[in-house]
Amino acid sequence: MEVSMSETGNVPQIIQIVTEGWGAFFCIIAAIVVGETAWHDRKKVIGLLRFIVADGLLLLADALATGVQGQGDEGAFYIVKISNLLAYLLGYLVIAFGVSYFGEMVEERVHVSIRNWKLIEYIVAGVGICLILINVFFPFLYDFDSSNQLRRLPWNSLISFSYMLGVILIMVLLLNFFKDLTGLERFAILSALVLPVAAFVLRYVGYDGSLIGPPGLAAVVFTSVSYMIDYTAVIANREREREKWIADEKIRLLYNQIKPHFIYNALTGVYYGMDEDLPRSKKALKDLSGYLRGSLDVLDERECVDFSKELGTVRCYLDVETFRFDDQIHVDIDAQDMDFQVPAFCIQTLVENAVRHGIRKKNPPEGCVSIHTCYEDGEHTVTIVDDGIGFDPEEMMAAEGVHIGLRNTKKRLALMCDGSMEIESKPGEGTKVTLRIPDVKEQ
Repeated sequence: MEVSMSETGNVPQIIQIVTEGWGAFFCIIAAIVVGETAWHDRKKVIGLLRFIVADGLLLLADALATGVQGQGDEGAFYIVKISNLLAYLLGYLVIAFGVSYFGEMVEERVHVSIRNWKLIEYIVAGVGICLILINVFFPFLYDFDSSNQLRRLPWNSLISFSYMLGVILIMVLLLNFFKDLTGLERFAILSALVLPVAAFVLRYVGYDGSLIGPPGLAAVVFTSVSYMIDYTAVIANREREREKWIADEKIRLLYNQIKPHFIYNALTGVYYGMDEDLPRSKKALKDLSGYLRGSLDVLDERECVDFSKELGTVRCYLDVETFRFDDQIHVDIDAQDMDFQVPAFCIQTLVENAVRHGIRKKNPPEGCVSIHTCYEDGEHTVTIVDDGIGFDPEEMMAAEGVHIGLRNTKKRLALMCDGSMEIESKPGEGTKVTLRIPDVKEQ
């Protein structure tokens, strides 16, 4: 005997359509939110997006079929026919994508391969899809009467059986690892698997309306929320590690920047310079004080520092070095852009590297350090050039313990302000370092 799928019994059609419509809308929002986290774990995000999108399209197709069925015009007939076809096909895709996502979740938690289980589920879904496609040309599962109502044919139980088989197989598997999942992940799995089973039971005890909406919506809600909580926990853990790394790096940088021998040499130069040029020696002492104060102040900074503040410390350092080496170091600063931030000691490290490892190793040990800043195409650019001995950038990046300050500066720049650093250098000619920092106001 044929049974109408369109009859909604005691549940108004409008409630079903609204529920499934809002479910499809939530799937769109969930897909957008989850898609924004693709940088975190691309494979996992793609798996979840397939599940969400398939579930959303399933809800939309079923809502469309429910809303248009019973209308007698030709357009409505094709809409009902196509939307029901999509609803059945998407039902199997939801099972396949759900198995893929939840299966990878289990494999990640317990480090056990469940490839064979997933293969069985894919076969079940594939067989179901083939049955639905065959029914399009040779109706034996469902058809439509003259009033544009869907009618289940005697073999329609094959659809329910294949759906149930797919759900039960994955349920048995996941229940074996239930204890290894978080509380919300358990709710997600239960909503995705148990609720459809309950829907099928209700159908066979007398309720004949579409029960896709509540299970589908609950599955997407719990699964998406579970993923976002897990994602938030991972990001929070990364942020804690990042803050610890930054704190440790600040201490290391401070130790490396304020070397005892540098202070001793500067003070010795000031001491002996008192007899020859008292005003200049007093200025050098003031510059040394400014350098030390600027270096110590960054310990109170949690993130980046203003470039103007960093440049002030760099000026003091260069003035001290110029005093120490009898004007053998020439400085050219052209700061056209000052309204941005950089990691603490970032410019100082590069300038010190230019002086100590570039200019002071020349013969004779003299040269020029230039600092230029500008703003162009949404980026703050800092260029530091010296005419020292230069080096091979490829060998520098490969060598361990050599020019480690440059490598750490590049890492800090990327981590703390999403910046980049380019190095151009030739032995015997000098070095050019270019920093590019995105403008936060443009982002």
